[in-house]
Amino acid sequence: MYTVKQVADQLEMNPHTVRFYTDKELIPGLKRGENNVRLFDEDTIGWLQGVKALRNSGMSVEAIKQYVDLCLVGEAAIPERLEIIKDQQEKVNAQLAELQQSSQFLAGKVHFYENLLDGKETIDRGNPAEMNKIRKELTRL
Repeated sequence: MYTVKQVADQLEMNPHTVRFYTDKELIPGLKRGENNVRLFDEDTIGWLQGVKALRNSGMSVEAIKQYVDLCLVGEAAIPERLEIIKDQQEKVNAQLAELQQSSQFLAGKVHFYENLLDGKETIDRGNPAEMNKIRKELTRL
């Protein structure tokens, strides 16, 4: 059996987060020792790993609770569990697409600033304040 601290260290989690998940009843089969101390075995660590992965994907605690409850139902709830996971995968894929666009934007900025530092660019078009100065100069001409 493992304590909250041991499990948190093992899974690279904050002990407060582990306690929060247990308080939200996301870890079925959790045992309690003396003084109501939470005790984890391999099964409950497996549940915690799953919860951590779902949270890292952005799934809400409420949706995870629904998923956990459906897991406890067994095979009869597989279609519902599948839908929950598919919905979350769609959300993650949409986030990935947004992050890819952001990454491409930033790569363009890196390229521009490197060219600016190397003298291949002469106008700091990446700075709105500089562009406003240039516009004012152009309107005076």
